[in-house]
Amino acid sequence: MRSGPRRWGGFDPIWPADRYEVLCERRGPFEPSLDRYHSPALAVESARALETAGLASRVMVVRLADGVVIYDRVEGIALPPEEW
Repeated sequence: MRSGPRRWGGFDPIWPADRYEVLCERRGPFEPSLDRYHSPALAVESARALETAGLASRVMVVRLADGVVIYDRVEGIALPPEEW
């Protein structure tokens, strides 16, 4: 099996690479979850929706390129969109 980006039928993927992670800590007995997004707006929207629905005790959005947290309500981090 080869490593690297997956290719289907010899074609390059049509979607941009994932650049943001949404880390979700859940109340017991549920395990934490991790989702990846290519769009920062979708990642932050997902994080806020999880909080609003009461499905998580903590949600963070992390930019994968440099590890900067762009959203974490518990820590009071909510960078403006121009800094995403």
